[in-house]
Amino acid sequence: MASAVDDPRIYLAAERTFLAWVRTSIALMGFGFLIARFAFWLREYAEIQGLPVRPHAHPAISPWLGFGMVLVGVFVCVTAANRHRRYVSALEAGVKNPPLNVATSMRIATILAIVGLLMATQILLY
Repeated sequence: MASAVDDPRIYLAAERTFLAWVRTSIALMGFGFLIARFAFWLREYAEIQGLPVRPHAHPAISPWLGFGMVLVGVFVCVTAANRHRRYVSALEAGVKNPPLNVATSMRIATILAIVGLLMATQILLY
């Protein structure tokens, strides 16, 4: 039977990585809130600048994008917790360098790219 990895630096590195993912998820949730309020900010800015305001000319997708971004932040947090648990379990089982699946990271990057494109569309259509 294999023994757990004895070097505490390995576990501490795994914890630092996990905490980085948690910080990222918190930032995504905060950014989601900001996106949700983006259309409101654009309307207010237009009024302050004296520009014509067309509140119903184009449907506001910002609240839905913001909601989606908050959900992405929650997904990142849950995924990070699950990956950290599996990684530490593998270390405790004696696996010296447990493999990590990069597919989740690529999915998250794709989702963020789509949200960015939708926000760019929102800016052009306003």
